[in-house]
Amino acid sequence: MKRYVLSGVLFMIMANACGQSTPSLLRPGGKIGFNISAFTKDVSVFDRPAEPYDSFRNSLRGSFTAGATLDMKMVKGFTFGIELLYATKGMSYTQKNDNVLIETEDGQTKNATNYYTFRLDYLELPLTVNYDFKPETAKTMVTGYIGLAPALPVSTKTRLSYPKSDPDHENQKSELDHVNSFMKSFLAGVKIGESYPETDLYIDLRGGYTLSKVFNRRYDEDGKNLSTHMYTFTVAFGIRF
Repeated sequence: MKRYVLSGVLFMIMANACGQSTPSLLRPGGKIGFNISAFTKDVSVFDRPAEPYDSFRNSLRGSFTAGATLDMKMVKGFTFGIELLYATKGMSYTQKNDNVLIETEDGQTKNATNYYTFRLDYLELPLTVNYDFKPETAKTMVTGYIGLAPALPVSTKTRLSYPKSDPDHENQKSELDHVNSFMKSFLAGVKIGESYPETDLYIDLRGGYTLSKVFNRRYDEDGKNLSTHMYTFTVAFGIRF
């Protein structure tokens, strides 16, 4: 229910913004980008790992984010930003696959890779205070910001993935339990782009850190660690009208 209330509130705000007679004060837009995220500590089977997980190594989860944005002008140089994003995050662990070899660009061969991934997908509502380092009349756009991002999980799973050419294994997927039902994250970033008469096009570079813990328990039933936060780095492409 919370996720629908969250999205409904932002939808009404943006719908109202689109109908305003002063579009320069309220500027809707959108963005799409790529997330790289990781836990601060190993969790579950990777905390004091046992067979068959002791040969896995820490890695990062690469995933996507996309959604709508709304910027509201405040005092000179400052804007208040609201976003509604579908943000995929989590953590991955990698293992060499001895059954499958792949050829590199230089003609060499190497082992393919198995992935064990914690797949945490959120409906996220970043709230930011932005400062424009360039005047409104400038062609270039350089904006720094900080903010907070409340979020609700919409999909929580683990997945063990093998290369398609591995004849002996099939991918495995299961539900991920004990995920915190409400997350809060600190974020900071910079937007760099170009301004046009009707639109702004920009690249958004953002870093985030969860103020809430990812899981609502310190340990699972086997006594393995669940007490962890999460880092996320995002590169997104955005447009503002």
